[in-house]
Amino acid sequence: MHVYCLFCETQRCRDIARLIEKTLGYRCISPQIIQRKWTKGKCEDVPHAWLPGYLFLYTEEPIFPRLEISGVIRFLGQGELQNEDLAFAEMIYEKDGQVGTVQLIQEGDRCRLEDPLWENVQGVVIKMDRGRKRCCIDFEFDHIRRTVWVGYDIVRKDDTANDGETAKI
Repeated sequence: MHVYCLFCETQRCRDIARLIEKTLGYRCISPQIIQRKWTKGKCEDVPHAWLPGYLFLYTEEPIFPRLEISGVIRFLGQGELQNEDLAFAEMIYEKDGQVGTVQLIQEGDRCRLEDPLWENVQGVVIKMDRGRKRCCIDFEFDHIRRTVWVGYDIVRKDDTANDGETAKI
């Protein structure tokens, strides 16, 4: 498969991707991210442009000379994507252009603290303070149960600890 990245008019990405697929038969994706939005007390998943102005074009054969498509400003790079850019484009292809919502830590989840001072402390989330972006972690230190408030940025979900136990450091 040959993969290209196109820069296009920002407000027309989805329309240009559909036009390319319909007229040329190539797979073209305008990446979307699903964001949660609260409207009138209801939570909805709403798709938004993830990379406004960028399209990913997937073909079976190389496309030279380059295509002239209304709304496409230019091809990025010297041709086909390579290395990390290619891996990123393949991930978008595998997910069919839809990147889902991020899985966040919730009360009751086992977690691991990723900070040099905590040396990979494992624990259980017992409370969340979304306004201050922190959570209270229950863990065991020196055979005594402890709780500590830490910021979201060092807390990672940990599915390796045993169910029902307070994790230990």
